[in-house]
Amino acid sequence: MNNAGAFIISLDFELHWGVFDHTTLDGKSRAYFRTTRGLIPPTLQLFTDYGIAATWATVGMLFANSKEELHQLLPKHRPQYRNPQLDPYRLLKEVGENEDEDPYHYAPSLIEQVAATPGQKIGSHTFSHYYCLEAGQDSEAFTEDLESAQLAATPYGHATSLVFPRNQYRTDYFPALRRHGFQAFRGNPDTWFWQSRSGEDTTLFQRAVRLTDNYLPLAKSCFFEGGAENDGLVNVPSSRFFRPYLAHIDGLGGQRLKINRIKGEMERAARLGKAYHLWWHPHNLATDPTRNMNALEEILKKFEQLNKNYGWQSHSMESWIEAGRK
Repeated sequence: MNNAGAFIISLDFELHWGVFDHTTLDGKSRAYFRTTRGLIPPTLQLFTDYGIAATWATVGMLFANSKEELHQLLPKHRPQYRNPQLDPYRLLKEVGENEDEDPYHYAPSLIEQVAATPGQKIGSHTFSHYYCLEAGQDSEAFTEDLESAQLAATPYGHATSLVFPRNQYRTDYFPALRRHGFQAFRGNPDTWFWQSRSGEDTTLFQRAVRLTDNYLPLAKSCFFEGGAENDGLVNVPSSRFFRPYLAHIDGLGGQRLKINRIKGEMERAARLGKAYHLWWHPHNLATDPTRNMNALEEILKKFEQLNKNYGWQSHSMESWIEAGRK
């Protein structure tokens, strides 16, 4: 496969299903996720304004229209995580009846808006925000989770790309991906501190280096050309996490360092005719909506310039793979 010169974007769309293990639904977090939902339409508008294609890797539980439908989609064999806090199914008794009652665990109206926006593709983030490297899960539970994820996405066609939650991917699960119609996955940057590990095995030092790399160039080149195929699946590796503004970290110029780092990497990738893959969660923008949306638009303006100067193209994971196969 030979495909170069692309600005690829993927978003991990999860709402509370992505952080339930460390964020309870209190007044503050409910307001946070309502803000998250409110930022999705303007994000889509920015994508439209700047001609941006993107993959929205969506947790399967968000597709359900009602609690009854959600229960119909549940897999029979589920992970038995050693850490019970990681089990999303324990939340089912607390989940509301539908999106109007519970906008933190349902999102069919938002998924419909995404799907209706030109250039946007619905990918998968597994059905239950499944953790592939945590103790207690197994291949049978993962396979059934994929079945439920594809069933949930049926109104939009089966997903062909998958983003592993917490970036915990494992190659021995790739055959299950292929059997369920997936063609690609988002891999991790090729550097030691982004190696795929469980939460328990990710050290504090590793987390600190990951954070620092957003400001200072610690990793080697984050560009790539054609996606390497692994057991019939295309790896579309991430290049950079669009880290949100956090006042206690970014208040003294940190935000400018992060954005300049991303724009500089984009510039070099475009000059070299390489691919560059930026990703984030929609809820990241809710930490400080004004600063984060302004930063996103600054990045998209940079893409617009690079598209004009070098012919650098915008792609979802799906369209990048398709373009490389023509």
